[in-house]
Amino acid sequence: MSAQDVVAVAVAVLVPVVTAVAGVVSLLVQDWRVRRSREGRRRLAFEDATRQVTFAAEWWKARQLLPATPETLQDTAAVAQSWLDEASARVTAAGRACSDEEPHVSASRLLLLYRMRHRSAKAIRIGFYASMGVMGIVATGVLGDAQDGNPIVWDVLYLILAGVLALLLRFWAVSADSAGRH
Repeated sequence: MSAQDVVAVAVAVLVPVVTAVAGVVSLLVQDWRVRRSREGRRRLAFEDATRQVTFAAEWWKARQLLPATPETLQDTAAVAQSWLDEASARVTAAGRACSDEEPHVSASRLLLLYRMRHRSAKAIRIGFYASMGVMGIVATGVLGDAQDGNPIVWDVLYLILAGVLALLLRFWAVSADSAGRH
């Protein structure tokens, strides 16, 4: 095997591997962003609940300082209790949202093998699979051309373009499917 053949085989093997690694890294970054976003929403819910409880306590104290009948104080207590219940529900909902199962990197997520909700995402996923198939065919062609001693520059370029197209279609499919969920 000549040096050109070794380079051809290395490129034919490395392009799909680099594409897969880029996909995994993108999933890890996406999961990190989702966790940060979820933590931010939880922190905001706790801050809102704290402000609401503080307001309810101060409002209750102020109402007690005003002359009132026992019936008026009972109505005031009911209003304050409803505000406290609302704050408690907000904190509980935020805690429940954070305790949901964390997404993890898996082959089914990487290869879009899960059920998609939107037709556009399903159509884009078909394009993703087609580009992955083209990558496989071109990689086989690179190996064959390298074995026969034919030039492989265009084959390698097609392989790289198919890998980039596959990544772009994957990102687009995930984006199209998650657009209606948030």
